[in-house]
Amino acid sequence: MFSYFGEKSKGQRIVGFVGCILIGFFCFTLAGFYVPFLLLKARKFALLYSLGSLFIICSFSLLWGPVTHAKQLCSRERLPFTSIYFGTMFTTLYFALWARSTIPTAVSAICQVISLIWYTISYVPGGQTGLHFFSKIFTTAVTRKVNKNLPA
Repeated sequence: MFSYFGEKSKGQRIVGFVGCILIGFFCFTLAGFYVPFLLLKARKFALLYSLGSLFIICSFSLLWGPVTHAKQLCSRERLPFTSIYFGTMFTTLYFALWARSTIPTAVSAICQVISLIWYTISYVPGGQTGLHFFSKIFTTAVTRKVNKNLPA
């Protein structure tokens, strides 16, 4: 038996990590069923998606240790990604639970999905460079298309 305040064995940390990852992906899968009805069921999508996100974050805390993970999340190079991700998660939950407003919930949920992708890519080695490269290509393509189709 292990204590949450004591030292966990490597096997126990891995079991906790895998369990939280699986529950997180299960929540993401359930949220995915609501994507076609996002404007009608935005609150259900947002709650399931945010719950999945929390389980994924908790899984890494279990794997690396909560203090180590918190230090990594608040490091200088990760702080912009962390603050944007947690900010969009907070606004999504605010609009879904307290304001109970569908359109802002849907917009916040979409921003949360985008920030999760951005946050995940920032963890991949070379991910920030790749993200910068692809965002530059996307910006160039959109700018060319807009300049070509709009009158000067």
